[in-house]
Amino acid sequence: MPVLKARRGFRAQPFRYFVIGLGLVILTCYCLGHEPASSVRSRSRDAARNSTLGFQKILVLSKSPSWRTRGLKAAAAYTGLDVEIPVQSLPTPEFIQVFRDLGPAEGKHPGLGQAYNWLAHLDLVKYAIALDLQTVLILEDDADWDVSIKHQMQLISSAVREFTFVDEKDETPYGKSWDILWIGHSGEPTENTTRRIEFKDPSAPLETEYTGWAKKYFHGLKPGTRVVQRSVNPVGTIGYALTKRGARKVAIWAGKGGEEAYDIHLMHGCRSKDLSCLVVTPELMHHYVPPRDFGYVSEVAGVNGAGSRAEEDDFEKLMGSTPNILQSTRCRVLFGSTCLRK
Repeated sequence: MPVLKARRGFRAQPFRYFVIGLGLVILTCYCLGHEPASSVRSRSRDAARNSTLGFQKILVLSKSPSWRTRGLKAAAAYTGLDVEIPVQSLPTPEFIQVFRDLGPAEGKHPGLGQAYNWLAHLDLVKYAIALDLQTVLILEDDADWDVSIKHQMQLISSAVREFTFVDEKDETPYGKSWDILWIGHSGEPTENTTRRIEFKDPSAPLETEYTGWAKKYFHGLKPGTRVVQRSVNPVGTIGYALTKRGARKVAIWAGKGGEEAYDIHLMHGCRSKDLSCLVVTPELMHHYVPPRDFGYVSEVAGVNGAGSRAEEDDFEKLMGSTPNILQSTRCRVLFGSTCLRK
């Protein structure tokens, strides 16, 4: 009688299917848990062009409604930005005087206008802390920017992430390993020897178009480029971002007073490395300035008694200028024109 033999191949078949299926499950889980770095970078760049430019909020410092705030709101609407202008109460003259007297008697102290400005900035910083914001962009109410601001911020996102060695798994547009990121200021030198990330930006002003004290300190800056670097000499607080950590550090550092102005005090914190500061050069934002022929003076200068005020309602009918911004959003939306200061 013939002996029947077991069919090994038949019994091995289910096991083979099990191994193949298990392999597919493992491969799928691996792919889901190890997303390509390029996808993360793409999402972080996309976030930098949202309605708050990749920050949790955009807050605007303003004393009261005026041509400044109306122009800023129009510019924000034109470029699709969501800005918040918190109501700020004015400190009493007695409090201002106490603040001005902080620090050594022989040291520098803020003027009246500088003190009001300083405390107003501190109020917004503390407001951001109270809201527990992870990041915030603070603008002054006469800030102006290019119509391509969202594309510009995508470039800044890539440069900041590269400069600060952001982990590839981190989807935040700018990382978190900094305290202050200056995008709007009145100048910051850059040297060939400075560690910096240089990138092309067609909206960057050429050397012949740039005005301001910092122009002669742009060493090795190629035409049509900007750089991100450590900030050691920032002037002006037209537009600056803070991380959650940075807001808390600035509140403590700037709450001491004892300097001639808020921006100068922050600058010293950057130099001493008490604050970790990054800057974009040339700047992305600058003050929009009405025609000086009509008697315009800044709010700080006005408080200090410098110059005389014109009828401010007229400024909404007369085109001014914005330094170093090729395609001013304010002038585009209000006057249908560019207004680069020559």
